[in-house]
Amino acid sequence: MRRWSWLYVLSLFFLLSGLSCKKEEKTPGLSGRWTGVVQGITIDVTLVETKGTITGSGSIQAPGVSISVSVTGTYSFPNVSMTFRSTGYEDFTFSGTLSADGNTLSGSLNGSGFNNVAITLRRG
Repeated sequence: MRRWSWLYVLSLFFLLSGLSCKKEEKTPGLSGRWTGVVQGITIDVTLVETKGTITGSGSIQAPGVSISVSVTGTYSFPNVSMTFRSTGYEDFTFSGTLSADGNTLSGSLNGSGFNNVAITLRRG
């Protein structure tokens, strides 16, 4: 009888410890290189995201033109908001969301000639 009661206690222990373990889901970060093409313009930026604050730099390229940009913004998964700045040009913004796997940013551009223009940026 004693043998069965220990088996029962151990079984109950493992059952309860399995129920109390909740798998923690990891929120994907934004740090890394992101590229996308819209209206013949390539956006290529490297972002650093720390505790919801985005900073970065990169370039906007069109045939025969390459413009350096700086990027600032905010991130609260899945929502992303960024402002792109370059000397001599009007700022433009990106508002969108990060995919669950953390590899695709989908949203729209506004400002500096963009008016709700859809864009997808891919990590890589």
